Amino acid sequence: MRNVSLTGASLVLCLAVGWAAEARAQPPKAQTATQYYLSYRTAFDKATKAADLLPYMSEQNRKQGEPKPKEWFELIKMVSAVTGVKVTKEEATAAGGARLTAERVGSDKKKTQGTITLVKEGGAWKIDDEEWK
Repeated sequence: MRNVSLTGASLVLCLAVGWAAEARAQPPKAQTATQYYLSYRTAFDKATKAADLLPYMSEQNRKQGEPKPKEWFELIKMVSAVTGVKVTKEEATAAGGARLTAERVGSDKKKTQGTITLVKEGGAWKIDDEEWK
């Protein structure tokens, strides 16, 4: 009788370990375009060189930065240097990408509107265009 209960306990333990392993093996939930862009903004604020930002960029943007990465990085940091970014709208584009509408408050305490276009490349979000007015 003791062998039966030990075997039953072993079976329960094996099943529990198997379920836990399966739960950990689940792929992470796909990011929304907004989540991806906000993770890019975090990386942008910490970036010290072009290589820090290139993984977030669309192929088209990466090609623009490849010939002169230092100059490209300085331009991107200057043009896109915004703080307090809040995405206010996310909409799908016909090509399977996304268009984000965002706002930020500048040092002058005025709100500025921005439009960010993301594309899917290899199933992953990439920044295609970012414009602040």
